[in-house]
Amino acid sequence: MRNFWRKAAVAASVAAGLVLSTPASAEPVEITVSSWLPPTHSLVAGFIVPWMAEVEKETEGRVKPRLLPKAVTNAPGHYDAVRNGLVDVAFISHAYYPGRFELTKLASFPLAGRHGEARSVAAWRIYDKYLAEAGEHRGVHLLGIYGHGPGLVMTASKPVQTIDDFNGLKVRVGGGMAADVAKALGVNVVVKPAPESYELLSTGVVDGVFFPAESLPAFKLDEVVQHITTFPGGLYGDTHGFIMNEKTYRKLSDEDRAIIDRLTGEHAARLAGAAWGGSDSKAMALAKEKGIQIIEADEQMVAAVRERTAQFEEAWLKAAKKHKIDGEAVIAEHRKILEELDAEIDAREAS
Repeated sequence: MRNFWRKAAVAASVAAGLVLSTPASAEPVEITVSSWLPPTHSLVAGFIVPWMAEVEKETEGRVKPRLLPKAVTNAPGHYDAVRNGLVDVAFISHAYYPGRFELTKLASFPLAGRHGEARSVAAWRIYDKYLAEAGEHRGVHLLGIYGHGPGLVMTASKPVQTIDDFNGLKVRVGGGMAADVAKALGVNVVVKPAPESYELLSTGVVDGVFFPAESLPAFKLDEVVQHITTFPGGLYGDTHGFIMNEKTYRKLSDEDRAIIDRLTGEHAARLAGAAWGGSDSKAMALAKEKGIQIIEADEQMVAAVRERTAQFEEAWLKAAKKHKIDGEAVIAEHRKILEELDAEIDAREAS
């Protein structure tokens, strides 16, 4: 009888046009984000923060990313931090994990691409189409891959003007292709995470660093760098993996997972690549303003670099063969995509 009168009251209220109270909506899902770079870095300010805002907006507040005020661990520790659920989302430098991301190295080859955005989109397309099944990012959900602009040589007191100037030079690198290239050129390699570069260079522990141009202001290296040597397409490249904890991804609703999928992949590659690589031109302008010597590698030097680093393409082809990947076809497609994207960006910047 009590249920009868309750239902009757509800029906009467609806008939009278009254607004009924509804149960409170489900609590939003908070996802934590950890960054090992300073908040002013172009990747954080120009990619991570805008991406977080996109996610919250597109999910209408059902998913709320939160950037932690402090990194949960050091730079290389972020892969395990995400895999083990210490944090939900982070980015990692593939260079910090020797021997693990061998197929992903394709996007880091020397003399390959002029723009960070082009390198990023090309890296994602090739990885997603040909390399994902190799499982190099096992244990986490891969949201995307992106890269920086052309790698440069920055030195404090010893300019690099010829191929012989590399011999015995002490250089900080992050690992990965940068370390491979450095060793091939006769450099004494010091493998350290990017945030340690200023101290290493300012105290004379190293003679120079391998970095894209944007790192000059990002790590305050404009205070200690005196010479920069550039190469067409970059001396090397590096890529990052944008990763999410598997359980966190699976616990999202189907609708919100679909939104996350739409806001990652190539979308994230363009956003991150444009932010990271887009800072290069401003950084080079700063270098000129500070009176830093800009040296453009001549044809002889570029040819020597190409000859000494050809081994890395050969090694990649062997790795691809083990996974039954047509390596030569993939390399050719990667180069074609890079050329098309570089041309697209050149045209956009000229307009």
